[in-house]
Amino acid sequence: MSRKQKGLPQIVLFGDSLTEWSFDDYNRGFGWALENKYHGKAEIINEGYSTPTPQYESIMLTLDFRFTSSMLRNNFRDIIQRATEPSAAPTLLITIFLGANDACLLPLRTFEENIRKFVDDILNEDRLLNTKVVLITTPPINIPESEEDEIDLDQDLGLALAAELDSYDPKEGAAYKTYMSKKKFAEKTMEIATSYEGTSRIVGLDLWKALIDAALRDQMRLDAADAYDDEKLPGCGLKGAKAFKQGYFSDGLHFEGLAYDVLTAGLLDVVLVKWPELAPERVET
Repeated sequence: MSRKQKGLPQIVLFGDSLTEWSFDDYNRGFGWALENKYHGKAEIINEGYSTPTPQYESIMLTLDFRFTSSMLRNNFRDIIQRATEPSAAPTLLITIFLGANDACLLPLRTFEENIRKFVDDILNEDRLLNTKVVLITTPPINIPESEEDEIDLDQDLGLALAAELDSYDPKEGAAYKTYMSKKKFAEKTMEIATSYEGTSRIVGLDLWKALIDAALRDQMRLDAADAYDDEKLPGCGLKGAKAFKQGYFSDGLHFEGLAYDVLTAGLLDVVLVKWPELAPERVET
């Protein structure tokens, strides 16, 4: 839960479970980090949403419980309504961190329409003329490294299985398709952010690339000629590709401390470079 510092200007973090769980200190989430950095200067509002269930054990088990940008449109409308009430404290910044679920469940066009609607709702409100927005891209997932199983079968069954395996393309599997879909949604988020550059109020945080770069750095492959080959990206699950090291993901989808560290550092960098007036020491209470 976010700390209540009534009367202070607000920073609103809007998204799905990756935002909601970011206020827990055990994983050093970006919500928790901002609460500490802006303590006494701004109230950090947790507007992340997830189904109240235990942490999931696998990527696929979460499919029926994911909040998408379409499901959260009414929630965002409520956020805008509260932020524009006559008695509301100023909203300094809103982060919009969605796409992790959309990339599995929604068409890319629908996702784009929803994100643009959120941004336009902010830009069109007179009481939010000074509010800045960070669009955080869809992050990658972390698929375990593939391994060739040694199978000892009788000859007939073995031959049949071998023929089937020869025709199987792991790039056509659900896991890899999900991985690449998230990459596509991340690229779309950055495209949307760029299209609003003229307002000077919208910026994109390419979390996809930041996490991929962090993993490549860990693997000492950041400067490799094939570092960004789609078939060798960290966490893609294809043969020869390495997974993220322990400490980034708890279940292939949700973050642990190392991933949130990358997010926090990237967020503070883009915000304070673009809008230095939002540095804690310069925020007027």
